[in-house]
Amino acid sequence: MLFFILGANTYFNGGDAEYEALIEPLVLLIELPELSVYDEFLIRANLQLTNDILAGYVQFDFIQPLLKRIASAESNLGKVIEVGEPDIAEAVLTIVNLRNCNQETKKILPLLLAKHYFEFHKSLVMNPPDRTLHLIIDEAHNILSDQSMREFESWKDYRLELFEEVIKEGRKFGIFLTISSQRPADISSTITSQIHNFFIHRLVNDKDLHLIDSNISTLDAISKSLIPNLGKGACVITGTSFDLPMVMQVDLLNREKQPDSEDVNLELLWHNDLL
Repeated sequence: MLFFILGANTYFNGGDAEYEALIEPLVLLIELPELSVYDEFLIRANLQLTNDILAGYVQFDFIQPLLKRIASAESNLGKVIEVGEPDIAEAVLTIVNLRNCNQETKKILPLLLAKHYFEFHKSLVMNPPDRTLHLIIDEAHNILSDQSMREFESWKDYRLELFEEVIKEGRKFGIFLTISSQRPADISSTITSQIHNFFIHRLVNDKDLHLIDSNISTLDAISKSLIPNLGKGACVITGTSFDLPMVMQVDLLNREKQPDSEDVNLELLWHNDLL
């Protein structure tokens, strides 16, 4: 914080004439480095805090923790989001890769994107909707989990309530949510209870099997018994779009189109290390 004292008791809060005559020439000489939108937001927040403290509107001890959280969020989001001019062209498919994000950003960024597109789509569509929006979340247990112990309860509730609103209210606006997870038991039970159709690959965890048993009423006993023994690419499909549960074998993609998610071949890796 810089305080200019010129003459007799002349500060930033002096009269307009005093400011223009004594302080403004010095302010204009100050050279600042180019600021990102995040740095500018943080500076504006601190200036607003200073103004409110001088006016007696707030207590510094109450607001300071919030500024610390803003600085932490700014540091994380600044690594993955670049603010620029809007792209007018509408993309048919947009992929957001969170592979290099930390756990905090993996929860904040999907929340921001989902809220933006949810509100934006609702403002555009008519009744009945003339377009659809599909949100597809891979590794959904990282985003929709209700087991997180590293975030405040109020923030976790807000994050889950937004996606619960999308899955409960989105259909009448033409908004649909598709989730994929290897640990479905970690996902909020409110969200899993609203899912209409399921593609169930091999699951052996007791919690996951119990979730399927309690949430999927269209699955018969024979199909349930197959789930722990399904092979690679095989799945049981069931739900409101299917008359009966069916077992389906999904063909492998060509090697160049497969995602980089293969298991490590330890035998080959160790053999190459020994050579």
